[in-house]
Amino acid sequence: MNSVEQNHHSYNAEFFGKWAPVYDVLGIFIAPLRTEAASKVSGENKRILDVACGTGAQTVAFAKKGHSVIGIDLSHDMLSHAQNKVTPDLDVKFIQGDAVKIGFPDGVFDASSISLGLHDMPEKVAIKILNGMIRVTKKGGQIIIADYNTPQNWLGHQFMKLWESQYYQHFLQVGIDHYLDAVGLTPTSKDVILLNNYQIITCENNKARGNN
Repeated sequence: MNSVEQNHHSYNAEFFGKWAPVYDVLGIFIAPLRTEAASKVSGENKRILDVACGTGAQTVAFAKKGHSVIGIDLSHDMLSHAQNKVTPDLDVKFIQGDAVKIGFPDGVFDASSISLGLHDMPEKVAIKILNGMIRVTKKGGQIIIADYNTPQNWLGHQFMKLWESQYYQHFLQVGIDHYLDAVGLTPTSKDVILLNNYQIITCENNKARGNN
């Protein structure tokens, strides 16, 4: 593990250890984003990997659509809240792990997702995670990314900064297209919601290896 990843691990544990108890309360305001992102999955009964799943809100939103979903996150504190969302009627599983090194074979998922995660990590880590998502997603499968759009006004930007991580500012400066270009992903759709402050991007995976 390099120094960037080591620093991210330490920062992640401290940052999300603090926010985990109230994260779902704040998440009430972005519930429409979870629903809209889940609706982007094409077809039924898909196998989905939800990366940087946090307290599992997006993971569960996919599972409620009838999909089989695995959520992975680095934070034990966040996952402790995610586990409380598991019910017998949902095909969902949460595991703790570093998404930089996704421990699944090539091309085993129909879709992969990262929701409000890229802005909470260093760019180098984000690029590695996106490449890992490409690897484990079938060729022709979907990669769904939900994250911030550039805030449409100064007040919105200042409000978001109150709780966001130290990586948030860089993410906004370079923009989501910078990350997509770095890994060779081209959006097939892009929707902005919630007063244009959030965006949901869907890409078709044309780079996967293995089980294609």
